[in-house]
Amino acid sequence: MNFTPGIALFIFCAQFLAYTVKGLIGFGNPLISAPILSMRLDNVVITPGTLLLDCPVNGYITWKNRRSFQWRKIVPLLAANLCGVIPGALLLRFSLPWVIKTVLGVVVVFLGLEMATRNLRPVRAGEDRLWLRLVVSFFSGICSGLFGINMFIVAFLQRTAKDYSEFKGSMCFLFLGENLFRLCTYAVNGLLTPDALLFGAISVPAAALAMLLAGKLGPRLDEEKLQKAAIVLFILGGVSIIVKSLLFHT
Repeated sequence: MNFTPGIALFIFCAQFLAYTVKGLIGFGNPLISAPILSMRLDNVVITPGTLLLDCPVNGYITWKNRRSFQWRKIVPLLAANLCGVIPGALLLRFSLPWVIKTVLGVVVVFLGLEMATRNLRPVRAGEDRLWLRLVVSFFSGICSGLFGINMFIVAFLQRTAKDYSEFKGSMCFLFLGENLFRLCTYAVNGLLTPDALLFGAISVPAAALAMLLAGKLGPRLDEEKLQKAAIVLFILGGVSIIVKSLLFHT
């Protein structure tokens, strides 16, 4: 792939926006960046390239929230999540790009709508069963291996965590473990290509500047309003990539 100055600037801007959102609300960067980047790049470059950034960023956030881990709850979910990463990585390697992008758009829109309507669907008794958490975590791992989007387990546990501190700490630990495992899986399957490495190198300064900006803006902004704005971006991005991939098969 030819990384022209225009492509490099496009990657930088998309990643800057995505990691600003992550720095402000703790998650969501792939739901922002993946649909935008998929307009001009293939997921076989985007997903491994973004992972190179996610590992240190999630490591940093995990360290900041290390006192909030719920070990007994998160370790079984991490194991199920890692089991899903392997088939997801294989699908990423062998599937048609436009098919992957269409499914990506559907996943992003679904997650955005789920988050937007969560308050309308109260948690029912027995919904936090272990087997259900494991199934959701496994499916979330497949989406992570394929798209770099490990958000189904986030959407599920947001509904069941006792408080935001518990949720954020546990999720960042799960993300870090999944990131490190996925890095090894991609390396074994030949997905850490020169294009993916260059994509990651272009994205590093964007992510660094975004995290600095988020650190300064975070205390001044309302978290609930930030999450609502992010959800709107998720849905719009998902719809745009579905339309493009179905119309042009690119």
